[in-house]
Amino acid sequence: MMSISEIRKMTKQSLKGNWGLAIGGIVLAYVILMAVSMITFIPVLGAIAYYVFAGPFMIGVTWFFLALTRQEKPEIGYLFSGFKTFGRNLLAAVLVFVFTFLWSLLLLVPGIIKSFSYSQTFMILRDDPNISPLDAITESRHRMNGHKGRLFGLILSYIWVFFIPAIVMFVFGIIAMVSTAIFQEGFDSYAYDSSYGSSDFAPVFLIVFLLVYLVMGAIMLGLAIWIYPQVLVASAVFYDDLYASTGTFSDDMDVTSYQPEDDTTFGAIPPVETPAEPEEAPHFENKTWGSESMVEPEPPTTVETPEVAPTEPPVEEEPTDDTISEAVRPSQPEETTTEPKNDDEQK
Repeated sequence: MMSISEIRKMTKQSLKGNWGLAIGGIVLAYVILMAVSMITFIPVLGAIAYYVFAGPFMIGVTWFFLALTRQEKPEIGYLFSGFKTFGRNLLAAVLVFVFTFLWSLLLLVPGIIKSFSYSQTFMILRDDPNISPLDAITESRHRMNGHKGRLFGLILSYIWVFFIPAIVMFVFGIIAMVSTAIFQEGFDSYAYDSSYGSSDFAPVFLIVFLLVYLVMGAIMLGLAIWIYPQVLVASAVFYDDLYASTGTFSDDMDVTSYQPEDDTTFGAIPPVETPAEPEEAPHFENKTWGSESMVEPEPPTTVETPEVAPTEPPVEEEPTDDTISEAVRPSQPEETTTEPKNDDEQK
């Protein structure tokens, strides 16, 4: 995976020759959101209408910079691509907002952590048109497991410059309020009358205070126009790098191989995978049978084939005669025949 410095270098390469399109897109998006925010003056309905528009529109802005990162040369009208699948994108924006808000009710830090967990949802919706919003949120959580700290460090490497004018404005505001209070107390202590009781330095401090705030505000606006496109492009580079490392969760992947998400930190310390226990090897694996062996080898087992008795030839059966023999036939009385004897026999 790429380091933060490598992602920043890749971001500069992606913006090379596309700065005009990137700045024009971010300025147009800002102007549109500011114009639509005017309807929030209408109670309830105005706020609902604004968020119904802002959700899919911001998804379109994310898709615009993702296409810009991939050198797809998107047109400026691609900012409104989030409205092509309006219902799906609106539901995704609402779910991300609700889940982040519910986690923020515990403390601010869990809400920030969860916002990084859900940060890949909108880009997943672009790459997988068939995925549902809830599945896209789940996949974003799995992908960001162990990588939230890296994304936090990447974004912080860009937005830290905003802290300089903010700190200057904060410090100057404190100095102005303290100085005004000191001068006001000094004038009151000398019991000036009403014509001199008001501090003559108050208008001066007010003018200087407003000028400083206007200058710092202009600086912050210029920084936003210059830095925010880099943040969006860097987030897209981070997404592509993360996708190349973790892949996507499809039906043929084993989702159970992923460790549970770490909600206590930004993932700076990735979870350590528990190694699988090795299978118990047999004692005679060394294949040497000497005095050093602790286990006597088992004698080779020979498979004894059972002796087969010689088979006798089949006895041919004699055909049975239906006639009854004389020995078996029941005795019948002999017929005596009386024949006449001749004269010689009579003698």
